[in-house]
Amino acid sequence: MNWLSRLLPGSNPALDPEQRAALDAIIALPPPDLARSHYETRYVVINAETGPMDGGGQRLLAVGAVAINQGLLHPADAYRAQLGSAPVDALIGLVRFIARSPVVVFNAPFNQGTLERALEQNLGSTPDLDWIDLMVLMPSLFPERTTGQARMDAWLGAFGIDRLDHRDALLEALCVAQLLQVALARANAQGLASPRDLLDTQSSRKWLRGS
Repeated sequence: MNWLSRLLPGSNPALDPEQRAALDAIIALPPPDLARSHYETRYVVINAETGPMDGGGQRLLAVGAVAINQGLLHPADAYRAQLGSAPVDALIGLVRFIARSPVVVFNAPFNQGTLERALEQNLGSTPDLDWIDLMVLMPSLFPERTTGQARMDAWLGAFGIDRLDHRDALLEALCVAQLLQVALARANAQGLASPRDLLDTQSSRKWLRGS
């Protein structure tokens, strides 16, 4: 499947020519090689900041994203945007930042679900991304540390990672990125050397949990 195969030309007349061209450029990118090692891969860690909607529910207010490239965290290789009055441009910027990278979150039902709803609403569809959820993956990599899916604070505390500000999407993404570095080191030591290995491990754990 094309990474943005559902975002076909003309699928969203609200997009102006510049926005359409930006998405077309991303569509033209080659597919990711999920068999490459972690230390040859650019991962993108994303966190969503939400607020209440009128009538109930949550809406996306801001996104923060940071890259782990070849195992290294580069704070300058980051993206932060408030959706505000220009949500289309903010989300196109996020999609451009992701490019073809595997996406890492903590708590996919919240972060992935929130982002996909915002993309559907503002761009007309959602990209076909490879999502890695550390909330699911960490117990498989560190079974000695938990018997279930521990909260993010527990994992950060276990590895001495300071939680900077849970209200700031980018600072939260930086915390999750540090946790990803811990996960990649353990995964590599266990012979799980590629994004594909992490996705397979995640799928196996979800199957065992019946979810």
